[in-house]
Amino acid sequence: MRKASFLLCSSLLLFIGLAAVQAKQRTVLYRKSLSVPIQKLVKIIRNPHSIKVPSKQLPPAERYFVRIAPRDALLTSDDKLRKDRVPVLADPAKPFVFLTTPESIFGRSLLEIYEDIGYEAESIIRDSRNKDMVAILFRYPEGISVSLLRDGNLPEDWSKWIYPTTWDNVFSLFSRLVQDEDSCNKEDKPAKRICLTNVQAALVLGFPSESKKRLSTTKYAVLKATGGSDWEYRNLLESKLSVFEHFRGNGETQNEVWDPDAQQPGLLELIGPNMKIADLPEVAIIHLGKLMMEDCYSSQSKYRPKCDKE
Repeated sequence: MRKASFLLCSSLLLFIGLAAVQAKQRTVLYRKSLSVPIQKLVKIIRNPHSIKVPSKQLPPAERYFVRIAPRDALLTSDDKLRKDRVPVLADPAKPFVFLTTPESIFGRSLLEIYEDIGYEAESIIRDSRNKDMVAILFRYPEGISVSLLRDGNLPEDWSKWIYPTTWDNVFSLFSRLVQDEDSCNKEDKPAKRICLTNVQAALVLGFPSESKKRLSTTKYAVLKATGGSDWEYRNLLESKLSVFEHFRGNGETQNEVWDPDAQQPGLLELIGPNMKIADLPEVAIIHLGKLMMEDCYSSQSKYRPKCDKE
């Protein structure tokens, strides 16, 4: 159904492009303490025509990571970090955020990035149209490292690691992050915990292992249609930790536009601590432009596509 809806919408869109299509290099809007290794990554990402790295050939995650975000969530009109809010890697209510690696976006257009990191077709059309976007290329502070654990047996210092996005890891992380709202600190920006009502917290903390197994192997649409505690838990995962419908649970993203049945390998996907941009030791915010969807008759842009009969 999702594939059909996207194809239907695509048939109505006569033009898809980037506002910055004529630019030779993407612009670095903000930078902080860029070492030689990250400068090399910046150079490649700035070139929209750099060579793509096939999913099967992506190197393992090590030192640098990427998040995609709206430009105005982080920067002022003159590209300074915003002071009217706390610029963070993701929604400040989310203690942990989904990440990918720099190599995963090499040579990809904004549309391809949306697709390959797992944006749903509906979201691309409904929420991402004409939205000015950036790539946050960064390094975490010392003491936060990549974990190879996949079985959910998180260490005592679990909050200082970046994990592969397996179902087991996400289930364990969710249980550690959730707190009853009566004892939850709601002032932290970004949040350190997920504050839930008494009933919701009890559901998450008491969710049995057999239910987790069933949830991880049952299609999202079936869970939603069936309802009950399985769907309530799954819905909390989505709303509070951004574990969306396309989540595969194997450490890879899914391009649900062109691979709705998840038959192909995806990009590397990890989940790590949400942090303030100002607290990152190295960071470059690179302009990705706007995804424009217009037809040749309705567009008001001077860059609009020409209709055949013009």
